[in-house]
Amino acid sequence: MHDEKIDLSALDPARDAHHWNQLVESVVARALARRQPPLTIGYQMLTWSRPILAIAAALALVFGIRELLLHDRMAHARPVAPAFVLANWAANNERPDTTKILQVLGGSNDESQ
Repeated sequence: MHDEKIDLSALDPARDAHHWNQLVESVVARALARRQPPLTIGYQMLTWSRPILAIAAALALVFGIRELLLHDRMAHARPVAPAFVLANWAANNERPDTTKILQVLGGSNDESQ
């Protein structure tokens, strides 16, 4: 409840001008040291090339593995050529039914016709 004013002169930075100037100069020197050079197109392309190449390599790996897996599945599911089936029958002296021959040659296997 005292109406006396508080003495804040000890907080005044202008009291010690030399120390204050040194403090300001050190802050400016640190700011200039951390300042980045202006971004050029070449620098930006170099910066972005690494992540883009990593993403491209990952996508190529994923889709390459996927293609290999699908290629293996398709190789097992691929229909055999009719010439190969006929040659196999001939080499093994097999005499298949007429319906099997028509199925291999792409004809109808419906006996009602």
